[in-house]
Amino acid sequence: MEITKAYCFIKASSRKAFAPFMEAVSNARREGDVDKAKAMIAEMMKLVGNSAFGRSGMDMSKHKEVKYESNDKAIKSKIEHFTFHGLEELNDACEITMKKRRLNNKNPIHLSIATYQLAKLRMLQFYYDCIDFYFDRSDFQYQEMDTDSTYIAFSCEKPFQDCIKPELREHFQEHKYDWFPRDYNTKVAKFDRRTPGLSKDEWSGDAMVSLSSKNYICYLPDESYKVKVSAKGVQQGGY
Repeated sequence: MEITKAYCFIKASSRKAFAPFMEAVSNARREGDVDKAKAMIAEMMKLVGNSAFGRSGMDMSKHKEVKYESNDKAIKSKIEHFTFHGLEELNDACEITMKKRRLNNKNPIHLSIATYQLAKLRMLQFYYDCIDFYFDRSDFQYQEMDTDSTYIAFSCEKPFQDCIKPELREHFQEHKYDWFPRDYNTKVAKFDRRTPGLSKDEWSGDAMVSLSSKNYICYLPDESYKVKVSAKGVQQGGY
């Protein structure tokens, strides 16, 4: 192929996608930590941040249309329709769920996939390049891992002080802020607490019982008997 004319050149430069959006969410949450009057705004911005990525990967095929009918003829017509999904009887009417006849799959699902891939990559880096690197395998055991969290059983109460391999303790002190928020003063600690990609100890306990993915209970026997429960998709009444 021979190029005879060049009309323009396009220069591409790499940058972090949606960086201003993510920074706005993080900054709003930092302001909520400092000023309790802005706590509600911080919680709403957390929802905005989570929804932006979760909404992009929503399965539109599961969306249904809900109709309410009280006429017997209309109810029968809906039940016999090929998009009929389910029916629930109310006092004087029926709540009828219908599958959508047409779907508009306009969500940028590639954005959601990329986000979750990067999150999982970071979690795997934390395991292989931090935990498995600095700790002997006899001193820890992974209990459960989620998209942005992990539960680890350690052999001592202060693992990042007492369980680090002796020959790597100096190396850990030099590189620990690649994995954890800075803690040498209160200002930077509060700032890093809302920095994406850094890990922090959110809950500690003595035991964990895990039945399946996202179904577990952690507990710490003390004066108030603290527990942490996750039962996604399961009714939690009675815990």
